[in-house]
Amino acid sequence: MLALPAAWAQDQAVAEQASASQQRAASTPPSPFMAVGEVSRSDEKIQAFLNERGWVQGESPNNPAGGTLVVASQDIAVDPTSIDFSQARLIATEEAFLQAMGELVAQDSVRVGKTMADRFMQNGLPQEVEDTTSLKALGKALSSRLAEASVQTLNRVIEELGGDTGNLPQLNIAEREQLLFDEFVTQTTWQAMGELSGIGIFGVIEEVGGDGPVNNGRVTVVVVKSDRFSEFGRQLRTGDVAPGQAIPVDQIQQRLKPQIEAGEPMLGYFGVQPIADAQGRYGLMAFGTGAPALVRGAMDEFEISAELEAARSSAQLMADGWLAQFATMTVQGQKKSSRRKLRERVQETRADGTAREFSASNVGRMVNNVLRSEAQAHLQGVQTVGQWNATDPTTGHPYLGYVKYWSPATSAKAQGLGAAKASQEQPDSAGGKDAGGVAESSRATGAFGEW
Repeated sequence: MLALPAAWAQDQAVAEQASASQQRAASTPPSPFMAVGEVSRSDEKIQAFLNERGWVQGESPNNPAGGTLVVASQDIAVDPTSIDFSQARLIATEEAFLQAMGELVAQDSVRVGKTMADRFMQNGLPQEVEDTTSLKALGKALSSRLAEASVQTLNRVIEELGGDTGNLPQLNIAEREQLLFDEFVTQTTWQAMGELSGIGIFGVIEEVGGDGPVNNGRVTVVVVKSDRFSEFGRQLRTGDVAPGQAIPVDQIQQRLKPQIEAGEPMLGYFGVQPIADAQGRYGLMAFGTGAPALVRGAMDEFEISAELEAARSSAQLMADGWLAQFATMTVQGQKKSSRRKLRERVQETRADGTAREFSASNVGRMVNNVLRSEAQAHLQGVQTVGQWNATDPTTGHPYLGYVKYWSPATSAKAQGLGAAKASQEQPDSAGGKDAGGVAESSRATGAFGEW
């Protein structure tokens, strides 16, 4: 009998606490901080894009060619009302790709670096960096541990890293630590570059407008790295091909025809995309885009013609450049000259005297610059299979582009090889507004082939 009043009192206390909480919540002003979802739903759209195709970030047999998938995004730095918006959009797309490439290099660099560190440090890695995904943190931990070691030990480590030990005896401890860090980052990144081959861009997700404070737009790229794509790159570079394994050119033209005839801006395709069909035949498509700065009522006929010609030339060079880079990535990473140039990049300092930052974007840009400086591809069999020009219906900006194609059959034909085998292939049956009033919109494309 005595338990009833106690239970009643407990219930009454809970009710009073709930009432007090409700009163406090009602009288508390909303948080001054915006939720990320109030600005952009980028993550939701990216996840929806991947879910629709059954792809996942990281390595998975469900990804194109069972590769490693990385997603990277970049804001468009210019307002859609500006004449420079279209060029800024292209720059943002390339910056997103460089960030994705840097992420792939950074992942491999850390893996390589931990294997090296296990050899150099008998007592193991410091606890705080055992599970790190940061190359900088790993390099700093290793160099600070070893900087005070004997000259003989340092000589052995630096020589194994590929560095010069000539000035080591004259260096103080801080200088030794910096030398070790530079050589460690150079060596691990160089080795990771050797594995940076077979990268294809399998989607571009673009967002424009909306009510958020950042409404210039945002571009996201979906990048996949696969050993199978590396083999495509090797064939592109060497010309050692099997013509019967190629998707015929006429089928590629048929796939492109509806979009070109409809006048759709092919802004969702970028860089090189390896493609395959249901029969396992394959090829490489490269997309180059130009952004002519055409101003209504302010340009004469000669100025318009010159601007269009410059944009066309830029688009063609972009498409050719993507293919050349795709081909040279398969070998250039491990050249000694690449390592020397990479060390120079690692040792560069900014104007304020501080060291290089090793963010994914910066690593991607650094590696890309070295690869481009080394590119010496002589490609055979590259064909232009599409040319388009269109106005972006969302922003009103004009774009034009070229689509180029390479396959084992086009390469063999260019070399005068395998013509009979290539001719025996049987085709299968598969075949706008400014930022002040821009409605929020997004678009995306996936794989052009059958992945």
